[in-house]
Amino acid sequence: MSEASIALVRSLWDRFERRDWTGARRLLADDAIMTWICTAERFRGGDAVIAVNAAYPEGWLIHVVECVALTDGRILSLVRVEHPPQTFFATSLFQVEYGLIAGIEEYWATAEMPPRWRTDGQLPGYERLSQSSANSGSQSSGMPDSVSGGAVSR
Repeated sequence: MSEASIALVRSLWDRFERRDWTGARRLLADDAIMTWICTAERFRGGDAVIAVNAAYPEGWLIHVVECVALTDGRILSLVRVEHPPQTFFATSLFQVEYGLIAGIEEYWATAEMPPRWRTDGQLPGYERLSQSSANSGSQSSGMPDSVSGGAVSR
């Protein structure tokens, strides 16, 4: 079941990237619930999940960085969203029931410069990564190459 659930989540991200809202909606349970933890927002119902994603201002690209099954059956995905001039990361937990996505819990972060207190040379072992290596999941970021695979393409 976990391989099918991983494929389902990857398919949702792919449909979001292609703006295939009808196809994406077919992957969601009618009573699906999506919660954006960082902004304390909840969207109830598959139609609501699609509506908020479709309404988001245009210009973004989604890259799936990782998508794995957790031991409790949920699927964890990490995506990078390029929306120039900004880059965002979404860590999402998906609950799949009866072959449909029933729940999504998302944690969004903005790629940004670190605060000065961390960059003033006073912290031992500190290293500032280039934005491109941090975004790609390359070896220089300390992440395995396998994490950088799987970009969604149009």
